Amino acid sequence: LTCVLTTYFGSVVVLIAREHIRVEMIDSWFTGRGAAVLGIAVDLLMTWFLLAVAFGCFLMTSATWTTFTASMAWFRMGYVYAAVGVAVTAMALVLVLDIYVQLMVLAGRRKEAEA
Repeated sequence: LTCVLTTYFGSVVVLIAREHIRVEMIDSWFTGRGAAVLGIAVDLLMTWFLLAVAFGCFLMTSATWTTFTASMAWFRMGYVYAAVGVAVTAMALVLVLDIYVQLMVLAGRRKEAEA
């Protein structure tokens, strides 16, 4: 569980710091408003994917909540899926906030986006 928590909650931190995997070649093709629109589109796709994963985690948590591991009688397998689901939901929230900021910048309301 510690490995799962470290990996997925570390992904949230990396996403907030904007140090996640990027394809620089595609970024270099767009500048200004086009880059912002591309950023919003990519964030929307990533959010959709993460919400699908979060839903899958919910289903797996429900399905494995009564299943215990062989080595630790107190540890439910549902804990692992719940931890991943919480982290993935947090990542989706970070992306939604990023989409909001990008939309405010596109609308010329940079000060509102920073507040």
